[in-house]
Amino acid sequence: MLGLPDDTVTDPHRYIWRPVSSKDPNRTPLAKRLLREVANRRRTRARLIELQARADGRPIEDLSAIGEAA
Repeated sequence: MLGLPDDTVTDPHRYIWRPVSSKDPNRTPLAKRLLREVANRRRTRARLIELQARADGRPIEDLSAIGEAA
C-alpha cells in the first residue's frame, strides 16, 4: 500500500511519552509554555496570510499590522 513494503514495522521506541513531574527542575512553567504556543500560532497565522496574499497576487503588507487586525 502506498508503495511501502508490507513488512514495514514502526519502531515502538521511536517516541516515548512520559509525564513530567511538577518537581522536575527542567520543566518549563505553564505560563511560559502557553505564551510560546500563542506566539507560535501568531507566526503560523501570519505566514498563512502572507502565502494567501502571494497566491492571490495581492501586495504583501506589513505582517505586524496583519497580525493585529486578524
